[in-house]
Amino acid sequence: MSILNSLISIVSLNSQKHSIAYSSASFSNGDNFGLNHVSKLNKQTNTQTHNGPTITEMSFFDEEIKKSIWDGKIPIIFTLSPNDLTSHIPPSPYSLMAPRNSYFPLITNVVKEHFKSSTLVLADEMWLEYNGVPIKWHIPIGVLYDSLVGGNNKTSEDDPNQGYWNLVVHFQSYPDKILKCPNEEYIKTHYKNVLKEANYIKQGDITKLNNLNINQTNELWDGLKYHDYDKFWSINKKFYPNSTKEYKYIPIRIIYNCKPPVQELIPVFDENGEETTLQMLFNFIPFQNVENILGNSNSSSNSNSNNNDDNDDNNNNNVSKSDQVKEIDSKFKTLFDYLNSGVKYKIQGIEPDLSSSVVWLNEFFGYPDNFLYIVLLDPISK
Repeated sequence: MSILNSLISIVSLNSQKHSIAYSSASFSNGDNFGLNHVSKLNKQTNTQTHNGPTITEMSFFDEEIKKSIWDGKIPIIFTLSPNDLTSHIPPSPYSLMAPRNSYFPLITNVVKEHFKSSTLVLADEMWLEYNGVPIKWHIPIGVLYDSLVGGNNKTSEDDPNQGYWNLVVHFQSYPDKILKCPNEEYIKTHYKNVLKEANYIKQGDITKLNNLNINQTNELWDGLKYHDYDKFWSINKKFYPNSTKEYKYIPIRIIYNCKPPVQELIPVFDENGEETTLQMLFNFIPFQNVENILGNSNSSSNSNSNNNDDNDDNNNNNVSKSDQVKEIDSKFKTLFDYLNSGVKYKIQGIEPDLSSSVVWLNEFFGYPDNFLYIVLLDPISK
């Protein structure tokens, strides 16, 4: 495995009223394998009115930042489940650098090939597991990693797998609670549907997407499938308005523990004409809107053990959880209040400064489906 160790030097960029500084000083364990990946973003903006720079002026002047985000990868080790082993000798694990901005069905054919001599491989039965939790393939890989691992991928210094995301591969007993992906067309359709949703939020219609000819549509998909930056962005850039005034809303998804995301209609500007920042966004969202996904945070990993509890224990748990919800509800009024208590968040593996422009983050840190995913970390892992 080729590992690059160079870091991006601090760069200062100035465009009219905008000044952007970024560096790659420190990475989470999942991103410290030689990535040209921005690890800290400080952005100061004086945009007070709708007369600030256009999206094109303030973002496309620097492809390096955009490409650094695109090139972000996560080191993964795939190990075949003992329950799927059909040979006498267990196969060796398989490791690869997985693009953050991709989906597991697009990168796991090589994993199937590696294990096919040791198990019965059924194309539509393959699924992945992390710490007992089935992986949802329709969520981007980077979002999955940030949500399930966050900053807690810690192993012993003597562990040869230190820093890797360790996933278990299954080829039978497909879980009922996650979608199947029988072929490439399935993930392609899913991606297009989410892309349409994001563009409708941004512009109020999907005209730009519908206006693509067959060659452009194929170029976009091939760029995503083969992780080709030039191909993908030659088409994807068409989906971004030329001016902030052309935005209806910013497509945002707030996700925790890979539960169904919370979506909010976030305007580019507030009522005073100021460009929306992360802090403004977090203050805009009432805590009760995200309370449901934060409650019972360990339900996925502990579901089996909970089923073995007797009725009295379950009743006691329900009472305590109800009390906890009331306590949390009285303590936090907005999502910002919750985060300000010490809870961390991640966007593309890092924690951008609260003063960062949300529309800028959407373009640079957004995923291929054009959504900006904000991952909330578990309070106990902060």
